[in-house]
Amino acid sequence: MKGISKSLLLIPLAGLLLLSGCSNDSATSTKETDESNESVQTSSELDLNKWFTENENLWRTVNNGSWSNDPKDAPSDEDLEKIFDIAMKGQTAVNWNEYFYIAVRDPKEQATIIGDYWGEGCTTDGTVTVLILADQIADQADHKDQYKDYYMQTSFALFDTGYSNGLLSMGAWSLGYQTHYFGTLDGSAVAPKGESTYAYGVPKYDVSKFLEGKNYKRGWGFPEEKTEFDVEGNAVLVGAVVIGKADPSIDVETSATQHGRPDNWAIWDPQE
Repeated sequence: MKGISKSLLLIPLAGLLLLSGCSNDSATSTKETDESNESVQTSSELDLNKWFTENENLWRTVNNGSWSNDPKDAPSDEDLEKIFDIAMKGQTAVNWNEYFYIAVRDPKEQATIIGDYWGEGCTTDGTVTVLILADQIADQADHKDQYKDYYMQTSFALFDTGYSNGLLSMGAWSLGYQTHYFGTLDGSAVAPKGESTYAYGVPKYDVSKFLEGKNYKRGWGFPEEKTEFDVEGNAVLVGAVVIGKADPSIDVETSATQHGRPDNWAIWDPQE
């Protein structure tokens, strides 16, 4: 696609650099091999500011109706595994790893998830829709397993899931794919159960169609012993992300949203 830099290969390093605290300058690390006391030095350099400047039409959200309809442009299972692998790399509170992703490839099923609230063309034959679930959100009354000790209801479930989604996007971009996130879903396959919500205002989407009989397990990375919880009955649906490529026949500046990205940050100086 026009406007996409060939420096995509740099992006898989981003998650590692973000987590290790490396800057955009050259970073050098030293480790000892198991076989000897010899030191092995490795260096890596990643200029994310430059990459984002050069690839604006890749990381910007794809407009609804601007997706490619070519099934070849949908991420393969192999690519999805790579994307999810990067999404798992984030540091979470108590290593709860509250999130769980379910990729849905069938075009008709995708349409019944997103719905038509946002217009037509939110999904196509050339996309994959990923359900974003998170545990530790529901009140105990709506939660299968008993909350106990560090296994607790917490707003960090949303914080950690959002962080993981950021890494998921980077994983998708690294392979040349684009994304569109949906926090409001009105498709018939996930229609909410009434008007009530879970904690933190999360709608009570009915995701049973994608969970029943699957026996999905969510791992918790904190305990030394392997710890898993059932996804069904514990995790709730908080949103979805569509992954694919923009229609190449549409101008890249038209296919991508041009919404602002304000500089919402400050460096606090007590003297000012």
